[in-house]
Amino acid sequence: MDLEIENVIKVIFPDGMPDNWKENPDFVLYLTKLGSFGVEQLTKEPDRLNEEKSLALEQTQELAFTNYKTFIQTAECSREIFKQFNNTEQRLDSLMTKLPEFAQQCQNFSKASSDINTHRRLNSLTLTRNAQLLEILELPQLMDTCIRNGNYEEALQLAAYVRKLGNKHGQIPIIAVSFDCRKCIHQI
Repeated sequence: MDLEIENVIKVIFPDGMPDNWKENPDFVLYLTKLGSFGVEQLTKEPDRLNEEKSLALEQTQELAFTNYKTFIQTAECSREIFKQFNNTEQRLDSLMTKLPEFAQQCQNFSKASSDINTHRRLNSLTLTRNAQLLEILELPQLMDTCIRNGNYEEALQLAAYVRKLGNKHGQIPIIAVSFDCRKCIHQI
């Protein structure tokens, strides 16, 4: 600020003016304008400012009166939005407290469904091999029938087949238990 403006400020505000007014460009512009006024204009300035203040107050009151419904609606909307934000915040807090349990349940479900899927695959495989498994399970009965009917040649062929099957797939429990070849040969 130049010296003239600072002198005007000292005359108008002998105790000092607020610091934030110094940075306001409108205030500096008004002080420059005020400094260029003559004595007659300076004496009329307080009346002009009071009149401008009254006019601004009157316009503000008229604006508030003509738009009071809008102000009320705005206040109601703000209150409703505030309620909804609070409601949303409470629900989010509730969700955040329940998420760890939900994640644990999802992991449990994933594990259980994996186990079920494994059993389903085994059942599907068993179903596709049903005829072959049935043939294997009927071998002891077929051997018994061959021996009882005196078909020893077929019984020996069947025993050779069982021995070969036992050697090839002996690690499978049903074959290891069901087809002990020595039992078949002893029956012959």
